[in-house]
Amino acid sequence: MVIEDIESFWVDKRAYNDAERQFYEGISKSSRPTTEPNRVVGTVAAAATKKAKNRKAMTENQHQQDKNFLYLNPLTLEANFFLETLEAVSNKSQVQLDPQLTNLLERIVVGIEKYLDKKPTYIMSNGVAQQLSNKQSNAKSGGGVGVAFVPPNDLLKIRRTFSCTGCSHRILGTTIANAVTHLVEQHPNPHPNGHNPTVNQNDASNVQRPTHTTKQEGRRAEEKARSIMTQQLPKKAKGLVLGNVANFFKDKYQVADKLKVIPVYFDIEQDLCKLIAPIFPTKSVRIYRFGSRITGIGTSSSDLDVFVDIGNSFYIFENRASNETLAKLKMLRTAFCASNEWRIINVVEQARVPIIKTRHLASGIECDICLNSLGFCNTNLLKYIFETLPLAQYMCIYAKTWLERCKLTEQISNYSMALMVIYFLQVKQQLPSVAQLQNELSASAKQLVGPWIANFVQKKLDDVGVQRVDVTTQVIREHLRELFEFYATFDFERQMICPYFGKKYTLISKILKDMPKRYVNYAIQNPNSGLQLSKPMVVQDPIQLNHNVTKAVTKYGLQTFVVFCTQTAALLAEPAPN
Repeated sequence: MVIEDIESFWVDKRAYNDAERQFYEGISKSSRPTTEPNRVVGTVAAAATKKAKNRKAMTENQHQQDKNFLYLNPLTLEANFFLETLEAVSNKSQVQLDPQLTNLLERIVVGIEKYLDKKPTYIMSNGVAQQLSNKQSNAKSGGGVGVAFVPPNDLLKIRRTFSCTGCSHRILGTTIANAVTHLVEQHPNPHPNGHNPTVNQNDASNVQRPTHTTKQEGRRAEEKARSIMTQQLPKKAKGLVLGNVANFFKDKYQVADKLKVIPVYFDIEQDLCKLIAPIFPTKSVRIYRFGSRITGIGTSSSDLDVFVDIGNSFYIFENRASNETLAKLKMLRTAFCASNEWRIINVVEQARVPIIKTRHLASGIECDICLNSLGFCNTNLLKYIFETLPLAQYMCIYAKTWLERCKLTEQISNYSMALMVIYFLQVKQQLPSVAQLQNELSASAKQLVGPWIANFVQKKLDDVGVQRVDVTTQVIREHLRELFEFYATFDFERQMICPYFGKKYTLISKILKDMPKRYVNYAIQNPNSGLQLSKPMVVQDPIQLNHNVTKAVTKYGLQTFVVFCTQTAALLAEPAPN
């Protein structure tokens, strides 16, 4: 979009000015306060003048007025931003307006139209709306309602970062002037003394950057820009790595170990049974605890995961929740909402495993209620590994905290990170593979949840041919350094993390040939429910073999994880603090 003369931009300027006049007349006729600090500023008053000079003067005047003025949100925020950008761009010649700004203008217009569709009688602040609410409730005409206003200081807290799509999303700063200057100067080379990765240095002024007309091209440019950007390990994560490992575990390990079994868990189970049993009078109800608290890597703020077995459903497998399961979940939600001992936080019905997030008011512990038993089976596996090799528990506690401080938990779960630690120890031949533990089960001893073997033999490390490792501060630190080095150089494009086989160089291209027969049969019967191998990161669940626990990880998330692993390994290679 090429910027035209400012006088010809508003095609329906006369109607716009009439609307503004009616707006101020409506305010003057209402009970608007006469004191200056409470005067209401219109949504787009700065755009109502006939000439650019007058509009600019009004804008400058508004910034100098009392800070207690109220602004309409979000229309004022977007309208002012667009008008300021339009003014900055219009001062330069032969500059194209970013398509994103045109979309912003469309949002402003649509927002105004939607509000006007409500037929409001006036726009007023919250205080005025409260004064007139009683009068409006008695009026038969049913006039419009007031809208929310916010102080200017709240709007100023919202920062915008400008980036150029033509320069692979190069960040230009936080002001409109910087972005306009960059466009006028025709994308100056950010590295005048070096090599420009996009355009030859000699031809930078003559070559026009391509615009990304499709979403795929835009994504590629964004990924390329992100790969070029230097990512630094967050300060909190760096502080964890540079800190004393012994002092870290002095508190963390004791808390995590005590949280495995505390008396309040039994109170929660009793309250759950008391709540759920009357809803299903003809079915048995059993409660199973699982998750990070039970495995021994949790914290006092961790949720308590609970599997509720209603009507002996432990051995029933559902890759996606059935209608019957969702119906049970809705009945539970109704019961939790009506209870005085529980408080509903959220209900996640569209997830692979639907859950109800609730708080037990007597203990203050948040609980995730689900109807899927495989989480409990996974917890049994982790508990066995941590009890057999305490080094794994220490490493998982550290990796869990590191993941949180790196702000990566939205894509990589604590369970996924625990599996990555276990796989690393399997590659070092310090833990047996899950396949080895399950193959030693007799046919009658195998417990199947659908097609998946949910149990395993629980032997000591010496009995499975694995040498035990003593836990010392030096050993933990050295293993952590090797862990981060391992994943900093891991070939995620061709290899996968597979605790089931537990061997090095598990190739994605060959994994389906090595899978057990139960997986092959399930994949044939359910072609859309196979293991998702096309994702940037593949970490296979060792029990539910068709589940990639890191399927939500994006390319950028994986890249960030690898960069942070590289920096963490380098820091751990330095001499340990006293």
